[in-house]
Amino acid sequence: MQPGDQEYQHLFQIFREECDEHIQKLNEGLLTLEREPQRARLDEILRAAHSLKGASRMMGFKTLETLAHYLETLLTQLHHGERQTSPVIVDALYRNIDALSEGLAALIEGKDPPPIDGIVEELKVAAGEAAAAAPAEAENTGEVKETARPSRTPAAQDGAALGSVRVQTEKLDYLINQAGELLVAKIEALDNLHDIEDTLDALAGWRRKLPREPQDGAALDHIEKVGDDLARVFQRLSENTRRVELLVDEIHEGVRDLRLLPLSTILEPFFRMVRDLSRDLGKEADLRLEGAATRLDKKILEDLREPLIHLLRNAIDHGLEVPDERARKGKSRAGRLVISARQAGGKILMTIGDDGRGLDRAAIAAKAVERGLVSAEDIQRWTDDEVFELIFRPGFSTAAGVTEVSGRGIGLDAVLERLEKLKGSIAIESRPNEGTTFLLSLPLTLSTTHALLFLCGGDIFCLPTDALEKTILLASDAVSYVEGKSAVVVDGAPLAFAWLADVLGLPKADNGVHAVPALVLESPRGKVVFGVDRLLGEEEIVVKALGKFFGRIPQLSGGTILGKGEIALILNPNDLLRSVTQQGKVSPAAAPRALPAAPAFKKRVLVVEDTLTTRTLEKNILEAAGFDVTTAVDGEDALIKLHEKDFDIVVTDVQMPRLDGFRLTERIKKDARFKELPVILVTALQTEADKRRGIEAGADAYLTKAVFDQKRFLEIVRRFV
Repeated sequence: MQPGDQEYQHLFQIFREECDEHIQKLNEGLLTLEREPQRARLDEILRAAHSLKGASRMMGFKTLETLAHYLETLLTQLHHGERQTSPVIVDALYRNIDALSEGLAALIEGKDPPPIDGIVEELKVAAGEAAAAAPAEAENTGEVKETARPSRTPAAQDGAALGSVRVQTEKLDYLINQAGELLVAKIEALDNLHDIEDTLDALAGWRRKLPREPQDGAALDHIEKVGDDLARVFQRLSENTRRVELLVDEIHEGVRDLRLLPLSTILEPFFRMVRDLSRDLGKEADLRLEGAATRLDKKILEDLREPLIHLLRNAIDHGLEVPDERARKGKSRAGRLVISARQAGGKILMTIGDDGRGLDRAAIAAKAVERGLVSAEDIQRWTDDEVFELIFRPGFSTAAGVTEVSGRGIGLDAVLERLEKLKGSIAIESRPNEGTTFLLSLPLTLSTTHALLFLCGGDIFCLPTDALEKTILLASDAVSYVEGKSAVVVDGAPLAFAWLADVLGLPKADNGVHAVPALVLESPRGKVVFGVDRLLGEEEIVVKALGKFFGRIPQLSGGTILGKGEIALILNPNDLLRSVTQQGKVSPAAAPRALPAAPAFKKRVLVVEDTLTTRTLEKNILEAAGFDVTTAVDGEDALIKLHEKDFDIVVTDVQMPRLDGFRLTERIKKDARFKELPVILVTALQTEADKRRGIEAGADAYLTKAVFDQKRFLEIVRRFV
């Protein structure tokens, strides 16, 4: 086999995964050996070293084989009592494992492993003269002493191998996607079943209302027969659909379960990191894990590792005191670090805490005032939680100097960004001299979620139910204004309120009723109430990415396909909460006052687009630029909107149902009332013939989506208004 062969690549992937497992076992075993030698299982870590050596030999990786050989030799001496555990030996073993990790990383990148002469000499010194002669003996026999062999018999090993298989992540991802499509098909089937049920109910109503005249007897009998036949079909279809529903749910749950891994997968190596970093900083620290068996989606685990490393490093560097200082405070010399996790419904709740000095409110406030983030007067009224959240601002740091560990003003803003990309959130609890705890909330999986569906501005949106505390109905006069901010009273407490349509830049619907449906969103940062048009119900949805074309659209985190093929956008609860809470919280003691003055007139734009995602994108771009935007779903809808309100410009797609963009432009330009109204065509049609037809129809500008550029789009709109 050659390195470029597919078979070799497959074998190397297996080797890589196997080495990762062995290196993790070695790190865990050495930590136990260093702290509690009496509990150390030397036979297990010896077996890991032996297996790593054998695998390296089979692949022809001489450097890794040599390192694993000396590691095995020294561990064998410790196991037989020929040498005793000491800091010198443990440090040498750690450096050997680090060299193995570096060598493996180099091979993965297609490079040669770094030189190991210095590490080999250190191991020889640690192992004494016996280690110097060991390589020749080991190379000749290829064996180790009996105690280094696995305790299981070959038959037992074969049985274990048959009990599990390695599956590539790409194949699991494919199965997850296909299971998601099955879930969409199930939802569509259930919706179709409900439609048939509604048809049967309507048919039964007609049969009851039809007069039973003698001359109509044959027709009535025929209608009744059709109704009975349809009822029997419905019954069979209902039974089949229910069985399919059960099977789809079981398949989806089973496939999703394959992607779930225990949190310990990423947490176990942290013991080594804590040990090394605390020693480098002249501190002592003990890490404790609680709920390490809690399982999350592999993708979430991979992206969670770096944020947890940031939080632990900050805890050791900023939070924990040096041993002498801790002793003066009456604390144990070794600081305590705790990572805990538990599942709560569809969420994983985690805490990362320390028992150190806690956050310095005064220092954080002073830095915020110095940077102009808030005035010295205003920050005095802020709660501790509000002040502590400042540390998540980009570049915010109170460190006196720059060190290798911290002080560069990076880290916590990256933590927040990474967690929100995972649809998670983070909050802080801190008390002086008692420590700091970060509270994380994460979804169990990113592929599906249970969501609330609702109407807003005429479109369907989804919001994960995990972000909702509850839904309520508000009286039409329940919204008041406190300190210049909208507020409603829920359960006796004033909460910030916003119309979701205003936040999304959509038109508010006047449903003509006195009760307003509202969503109470909760997060570690607090609660906010959002008014919507109408609640549609809850549903398990398959989360789809918006795609690179749209980039990062504020307030949105993805999309989904509903039962009838409709596209619904999934809202990002963190963005929604931030859009309101950044305006300030409502003070319970403040008194309501009058409505603020109406805003200055904005230029009005009519966006005509049948695709919901594109319509939302264009609307968000224009709203962010200060325009008042109204949307229409096709040309016919646009003509209705044009007669209802005055507009300064029309931005329209071409390929739309009922009335396309070309014909819409023609009708606008032929109408005396609108002939001076600028029309911009934004379309995927990009041939010269299409452009010529657009200009002939009367369009003032023609933009193609294939080269859609936000800056150019805004420049052209501004040119005509």
